[in-house]
Amino acid sequence: MLPTESARELQTKERKHKGNLGKQLARALSSDLNRLLQEEQETDVSLCVSSGFRLRAHKAVLLARAPHLLQGTSQNASTINLQGTEPSDLKEHVRRIYTDDECLGKGTASSAGLHGHSQLTNGTVVEEDGEFHASSGPDSVRLEPSSGLGADLLALYERAESCDISIQVGERVFSAHRAILCARSQYFRAMLCGSWMESSRQCITLQGLGSDEMEVLLHFMYGAIMDLPPGTNVSQVVLAADMLGLEGLKDVAEMVLTRDYCRFFPKPVEGVQRSILECLAISHSIGLHNLYDACV
Repeated sequence: MLPTESARELQTKERKHKGNLGKQLARALSSDLNRLLQEEQETDVSLCVSSGFRLRAHKAVLLARAPHLLQGTSQNASTINLQGTEPSDLKEHVRRIYTDDECLGKGTASSAGLHGHSQLTNGTVVEEDGEFHASSGPDSVRLEPSSGLGADLLALYERAESCDISIQVGERVFSAHRAILCARSQYFRAMLCGSWMESSRQCITLQGLGSDEMEVLLHFMYGAIMDLPPGTNVSQVVLAADMLGLEGLKDVAEMVLTRDYCRFFPKPVEGVQRSILECLAISHSIGLHNLYDACV
């Protein structure tokens, strides 16, 4: 097969695999946000209509997806009164805010009446003097979210706007939103919504993973990203994803290994046998059993 034909075949297979993976990740993100809404975990605002009906919601999701609902309210407001809306219409509208795939968050921090840091890039370094300084790193790489919902949430994360929890990993501190962490990670749901001592803390420290991996994990939790930044240690990402209960991120890592090492298993496989053997060893060491079986 000619090099140009091989490249075209690889691109075609990658588009197909990413398309299928993206649909899977988008469904999971929508389902996670819907569960967050239904179970009312970490709610911090009530939407009220004239009939007296109240719907518990999350400012982080509203800020990312429907900032107009927060317009004119103070940052600490716990109740938002809505006029001319029936309870059934409100419930359906909020359900769409939490679950629809398309981008909805057209507003900015200023138009929403909230005072966030819309020009900041998330992820800071803690210096010995205790001050915070913006740092460059994997967060500067633009990664494609799987849906408009993911794009809106990822934009909120990157603005570090109205965050209510900090995560320290090594020398870096990441600002995040408790609601999103609980919605997306079994580990954080147990930690922040359960009886762990960290449940009442505004800053938590995570051991056993690096800051680069944490950045990838947060991009996935918010945006359901479909790829990994160049140079990512895929094995470390898989181990970290396993720790936090992010099965979808392990699927992303499997796609990356299949593409970068196995070239999506072309036929014939001449020229990629050695890298497939490398992938065989990697997939075995980190427990990606389906990929291991494919490499055998």
